This record gives sequence, structure tokens and C-alpha cells, in this order.
Amino acid sequence: MKSSRRADALVILVLFLLPLLWFAPQALGNKTLLPADNLYQYPPWSAYAQQMGLPMVDGHVVPYNHLISDLVLENIQWKSVIVDALRSGNPGDALWNPRVFGGVPFFAAGQHSAAYPLSVLFYVLPLARAYGVFTWLQVGLAAVAMYLLMRTLRARPIPAALSGIAYAFSGFYIVSVNFTMVIAAAAWLPLLLACVEMIARGYLKGTGGRSHAAPWVALGAVFLAIQIFAGHVEITYYTLMVAAFYAAWRLAAVLLRLRSWKRVAGAAGWMLAMIVLGITLGGAQILPLYELVTQSFREGSASLQQVRDWAWPSRQIITFLLPDFYGNPTHHAYFDIWQRVWTPVTKNALGETLTRIDWGVKNYVEGGNYLGIITLLLAIIGAVAGIRGWAAQRPHPAATPGGTDRPAPLRMLSTTDRRQHSWLFATLAVLSLLFAFGTPLYAILYYGLPGYSQLHSAFRWVFPYTLAMAALAGFGLDWLLSRPDKGRWLPRALGWIAVIAGAGSLLLVGVSMALPAPFIALGERLLNWGFWADLAKSQGFADGAMF
Repeated sequence: MKSSRRADALVILVLFLLPLLWFAPQALGNKTLLPADNLYQYPPWSAYAQQMGLPMVDGHVVPYNHLISDLVLENIQWKSVIVDALRSGNPGDALWNPRVFGGVPFFAAGQHSAAYPLSVLFYVLPLARAYGVFTWLQVGLAAVAMYLLMRTLRARPIPAALSGIAYAFSGFYIVSVNFTMVIAAAAWLPLLLACVEMIARGYLKGTGGRSHAAPWVALGAVFLAIQIFAGHVEITYYTLMVAAFYAAWRLAAVLLRLRSWKRVAGAAGWMLAMIVLGITLGGAQILPLYELVTQSFREGSASLQQVRDWAWPSRQIITFLLPDFYGNPTHHAYFDIWQRVWTPVTKNALGETLTRIDWGVKNYVEGGNYLGIITLLLAIIGAVAGIRGWAAQRPHPAATPGGTDRPAPLRMLSTTDRRQHSWLFATLAVLSLLFAFGTPLYAILYYGLPGYSQLHSAFRWVFPYTLAMAALAGFGLDWLLSRPDKGRWLPRALGWIAVIAGAGSLLLVGVSMALPAPFIALGERLLNWGFWADLAKSQGFADGAMF
């Protein structure tokens, strides 16, 4: 057990430090995550754009990434209200924001994350620095939380670490860095699910009861309260829905295995107590937020059909494999593979000014769904292996009497448990996609859940989808590392498909560089064909060669 704990401690440390590979310049260096250049799109800053040497086209500033303006237009203003109130010695001043129109409720809105524990960074560090440190720690926390959930589900350290990395560095999480309240709120769902799992497991083992469940109820309630204080009520709603789905699934397992409604009622009671206690602990934020939400103009402001129309279109499917297929808001030039030069973007096919290659229906934040090819392949393996019962029973370390370093006694990982968890996460992934793409199934949420009609962003179901796929990928790697006797054909088949697809793509690129004319002609036809012609012409490309 000591060696297992040392392995866990080492992995947790690595996961906490890993985000520094991306965010060290902002967390420890002299750079900031605040997109200051975006300010120069608006007066009065626009008057100084040329003086500051910012890139301009037709008299308009071209920011590096126009989609991340919220951080410098909204979030830093919210943090400033809190900091000013604290420095004045009157924290109560942060209850109301007098700086927007005639004033608006401030603390009640929640998105400032004022009471969130990690927000203390914004109160003790310069704001420009705090965003980098906060993001580093928050992404690391998300990775660790997912790792701990997978270890609770008895995955080994390496597969659990893969799940943590896949979750915290997913497209959903990284494109949400601009929204500090989103990455703060989303980090806590894995830990809440781990507590639900431990309560259910106690009843499945026959040890359920006050002594077993109470610590997990208390811990889960604290996690939920912290999640509420992160301040993004939409992510809190998804967190509660996923937790309820997970709890219902595990309670069904208790019923099927023990045939005892009494045991089910006991486990359900403890789980419900955890949620009620968590909401109570977060009441200082959730109650004023509820009062504010009940007065929101968003209630009934969009019909079901409108919300479904704002969901992901079917063409978004390709971005699960090629995230930049519809461009990237930071791409202001492209590499011409025939001329071997970088070419700035200047005009579209209609002759209008163009500053970036970004031609999708959904912008890069709303379409952030990429998990990586390897993660997708491992998730398929994890789902199939678990559902088909290929998760061969294997030894799992347990406590060593006396705490010595001798080999620990071994207990077997239940194939039934792994199958249930695989079904659970596979079902969650499928349901999340059906909701994210605005299928008719979305009506169940719109009409069936209180207040849900105020949520107009079906694409945020990418959050539960990401968690489910990260878990399945961990299961897939766990199964591969167990040297299974069954199902060896599956990873081999997927591996060969990936190799052939990759090699075929590279071959096509090579052929196009040697014989460009047929490919340019194909580009012209595609530019004038099908469901993307209007977007490609107006938002993305000058001609077929560029396409």
C-alpha cells in the first residue's frame, strides 16, 4: 500500500505541474492571459491602436483572438469591483455593481466567483498575474480530480492519469480558459461522482450505513458547495444532472444485485442528503442567485425550436477528428504548400475584407469538443471491452497488514462493476451528444426540468461528454495494460485504421504538392457546393486554391 500511495502522490504532483508547460509564461513569467489587444477594437482605446503598433485592416484592429474579449471586458471588471471593495474596508460594497448602467446586482449574479476559494489569488496578487496562476492551478485541479475518480473506479495509476490529462486538456476545458468561472466549476464534478460511488459501493458490499456513508456525504457536500461558489449556475445544473444520473445508475446496481429496496432507499437517502447539504452550504451564493434568476428576461425568451437551432449542426461532427477544419480564430495567415510561403488572409471569395480563417457555424469556444485521436480510440476500446465483459479479473492492491512494504494481499476487480461503469459512461456520452446536437430528445430537458428553458446553450453538453469519454479512455488503456485474452482484434483493427487513415492523408498531401491542378479544381467545386458554400465564400476563403 505504501508503494501505491507513493505512486498516487507522484502522479498527483505531476498532474498539478503539467499545466505549467502551457501557462508558465503567464503564471511565473512576465506575460498575462488578459487579451489587452482586444480592447483596441473599442473606443476610447481604438484611438491609440496605431500608436501601439497593433495590426490593422481597413482601419480596424485585428486582435490575435477576437473570441476571448470577455476576459478583459467583463471578468477583470468583476474582479476589480471585489478588490476595490476589500481595499476600502467595506466588503458589502461588492453586493451591488454601480458601474454598469444604473447599477446591477453583483454578488447575486455569481460569475465573479467572489467566494470561490481559489479566487483569493485575485485578492493577493496583481490581477494580470493572478489569471495565469489561477488557470494553472485550476487546470491541474481538474486533472487531479479526474485521476481520483478513476482511482476510485479502480483504474491503475497510468490509465487514471491518462483520464485526468484527457479531461483537463480537452477542447472543452482549454477553450473555456477565457471563462474562469467555467473551468472552476467544471473541475469538481469528478470528485462529487467519486463520493456518490463510495456511498453506493458501501451498500453493494454490505457495509453501507452511517459509519460508512457519513464521511463521503460530508466530503461530497463540501465539493458541491465549492462548485456552487465557482459561480457558473449552468455548469452547476449540469453537475447536478450528471450526479443524479450516476446515482440512479448505481442505485439500480444495488437493487439488481441485492434485491433489497431497503438498501436502495438507504443509499438514496445518503446521496440526497449529500446534495441537500451541499446546496445548503452553498446557500450564500445559490439563494440570491435564485432570486435574480427568477427575474431574468431569459425565462421563456427562446422557444424549444430556437434553442435546438442554436445547438451544434450535423456538420460539426467532423471537428471531433479535425478541430481546425472550420478554421481557427488565431489563424490570420496560412502556409501555401505550393508556393512554400506564409500568406496573409486579406479577401474572401466575394472580395470582402477577411482577417482570419474562421468559417464555422459555431465559433471555436462553442465548438470546443476535441479530445485527441488516441483518446477517442481508447474510449472505443474501453466501452467495448467493458460492455462485453472483456475486463478480465486482475489483482488490485489492497491494504497491507502492519503497513509493511511486503507485497500486499490481492483482491479481484469485479468484471460486473467495470461493465456497469462502462455502460454508464457510454450512455452518458451518447446522451450528451444527442442533447448537444439538439435532437428532439432535448425537449425532455426543456419542458421537464425547472428553469432549464433559460439555458440556451445546448453545446455545453460537451462538458458531460468530455468527462464520460475521458473515463472510457482510461478504462481502455487499463484493459490494454492487463494483457487481455479476449478482444485482441479490437485494438489491432483500430490501430490499423488509424495508421491507414494517417498514411493516406499524408499521401494525398504529397500527391497534391506534386500535382496541384486537380486538387485546386476540386477546391473550386467544393467552394461552390453543398451546405458550406455560403460560409466558405463569405467567411473563409478567397478561392479554391486557398480552400
